[in-house]
Amino acid sequence: MEIVKCKKNQALFHQGEIATEMYEIITGQVGIYMDYGDEAQKEIGILGEGDFVGELELIDSSTRIASVVALGDNTVVKKLSIEDFNDIVREKPAKMILIIQQLCSRFRRIDNLYLEACRTIDEYRRAEDENLPKSESLLARLRKFAAVARKRG
Repeated sequence: MEIVKCKKNQALFHQGEIATEMYEIITGQVGIYMDYGDEAQKEIGILGEGDFVGELELIDSSTRIASVVALGDNTVVKKLSIEDFNDIVREKPAKMILIIQQLCSRFRRIDNLYLEACRTIDEYRRAEDENLPKSESLLARLRKFAAVARKRG
C-alpha cells in the first residue's frame, strides 16, 4: 500500500490499461472520463474522500473502462495492489462491505441511466412512427445521452 499525493490533472490510470491497482481517495476529488472516439471524452463522474476507484477491474483482472484524473493539487490517494485488496477481504470486513456498497450504488446508477436511455429511444421511435414533433424534454435527453451540446439559433 502506497500513499500518493497527486497534482491537478495527474492521471491515476487511463482507459484501456491493464489494472494492477485500485485507489482509495483520502482527500480531494478525482474525475472519471470515458473516451467515445474522435477524441471525444465525457466526464461520467466525480469521486471524493472515502470513495474507491479502479476496484472493479482489479477484482476481475480486466482493462480499465475509463480514465481517472486528480481534480486538484490536494488530492491524496491510497494505492492498493491485489495483495492489499485480498488483505482487506480477509482482515477488514467493514471496509469490504463499504467497497461492495459503493459498487452496488454505481451499478444501480448505471441501471437507472440505461432504463432512461431505453425510454428515451422508445419515445423517439414513437414520435418518428407517428410523425409527431419531438418535445424539448426528449431532445434534452437525447443530447444528454449523445453527449452533444448544440445551440439552437
